[in-house]
Amino acid sequence: MDRTRVLAARMASQLLLEPAESTLQASEHLLAFQSQDFAAGRYGLAQRSTAQESRQRVDELFTGGQLVRSWTMRGTLHICVAEDLRWLVRSSRERTLRSAAARLRGLQIDAQVIDLTAGVISSLLQESRQASRTELFNVLNRHGIETDKQRGLHLLQVLALDGLICLGPIPDDAKLTAQDFVLVDERIAQHREPADPLAEILRRYLSSHGPATIRDAAWYAGQTLTAMRTAAQALGDVLVSAGNDERGEDYWVIAGSLAHRELESPQLTRLPLRLLGPFDEYYLGYADRTLAAEAQMSQQILPGKNGMFLPFWLEQGRAARLWNAEAAPTDQLGAALHQRYLDFKTAR
Repeated sequence: MDRTRVLAARMASQLLLEPAESTLQASEHLLAFQSQDFAAGRYGLAQRSTAQESRQRVDELFTGGQLVRSWTMRGTLHICVAEDLRWLVRSSRERTLRSAAARLRGLQIDAQVIDLTAGVISSLLQESRQASRTELFNVLNRHGIETDKQRGLHLLQVLALDGLICLGPIPDDAKLTAQDFVLVDERIAQHREPADPLAEILRRYLSSHGPATIRDAAWYAGQTLTAMRTAAQALGDVLVSAGNDERGEDYWVIAGSLAHRELESPQLTRLPLRLLGPFDEYYLGYADRTLAAEAQMSQQILPGKNGMFLPFWLEQGRAARLWNAEAAPTDQLGAALHQRYLDFKTAR
């Protein structure tokens, strides 16, 4: 498969060729959008919308309850539509807690402490409806539950994985990244319940990230390769091969998806300039990132392997150079993209 074709199909599936009509539609399409950096997560979704919604408008989706944020997969924070939260969290809960078991023991977090914490936080949120992390930590400390040395954060993560709480509304006085916790059952009225959660994750991952391999999907979902191969078998003929990667593994797309239609198009699409923020799914959402960036560029995006993925300019479907806040492009499109990113990463 020609690399340019694969890149065009991947940009199409990621809504970087033709955006969705709204940020909410973009979020539903992308299933779970990496949002360890909350400002970057909001920007990443908003730039995939033709509505050109401001950060304030995107914030209204959280405050209104349409979007939520939680530890859905890989033990990291993602944005998703509210209806998808519960089943996504359940699908990854066991593996995430297993990987965190040693750390939880080291912090003396056991079932008794978790139950006590859940009771305290439930009582507070039933009364106040929403509360900041600081407010939750304060009430836990008053009840003799220590929250220092990241103990409080791990307690909140466990409660999120148990389906009790999630991150929702953004306070009126918030600067850039503040977001309050809420009770899931009081915040979300309707929940999707896929019959086969891993097959549903794979289907929607390939619909929004394809062409991609089953190995890529396993990385994204935080699941084993064996589990995702089983999910692929459950999808059957819905999967369409789109060539092979350098390992010889199949690139897959979903029949009729944006990526599939792009691959079937008789014309080669001109790939537009894009500015991708930190942790963007176009780069981070794959086990193998060589398609999006050469080795030297990858080292710049992830300097020192410190876990911080830097923003970069995407040209012809590949990372071209890092973004520089002090150097606005002189061309009209580049300048507009530069300013839009600044609007999302700058505090009010």
